[in-house]
Amino acid sequence: EPAGEVVAPDGGEACDQVQEGTGFVVAEDLIATNAHVVAGEAQTRVVTRDGASHTGTVAAFDPDRDLALVRVPGLGLDALPIGDAEVGARGAVFGHPGGGPLRLAPFRVGDRVTAVGNDIYDGGDVRRDVLILAAALQPGDSGSALVSPGGEVVGVAFAIAPDRQGTSYALSTDELREVLATVGSEPVSAGACIA
Repeated sequence: EPAGEVVAPDGGEACDQVQEGTGFVVAEDLIATNAHVVAGEAQTRVVTRDGASHTGTVAAFDPDRDLALVRVPGLGLDALPIGDAEVGARGAVFGHPGGGPLRLAPFRVGDRVTAVGNDIYDGGDVRRDVLILAAALQPGDSGSALVSPGGEVVGVAFAIAPDRQGTSYALSTDELREVLATVGSEPVSAGACIA
């Protein structure tokens, strides 16, 4: 089951702005979310579906891929299995839009492309394996798991098309696997604040 909302410590403020999104358990005591959700934070607050609040530290931070992993010792929730999505795949995005209750939004993968864009700091060009979704996502759905009917995570939501209603974007699980491979035992920097 998804872990729940991922917010900055002390009520969701970091770098003089509110940062929040959604995350999911990807390995023991490890939550996956977007890098832009935790950027600039020393600690991250994770609120699970039962309303419990936990303090976590960033275990991996990739501003190019816009993925981060947050370690929450003693979390005790099962990890979701990781699968892959093909064009035409359907499922549900498990998110907390606006920091509210869990909402499942249907999705369909319309295309899978190598997208060229900026990192989370609007820096140089980066290439990412991206799923283009027919899905009506909202702010706060960042970091949400795309879950297949079989219960596997097949992508990580990261952006909404500003000019195409009902179109959203997710990172493929190939990108997630790359970040998982970088996790060590020590916390890492969550980078600079996003302007």
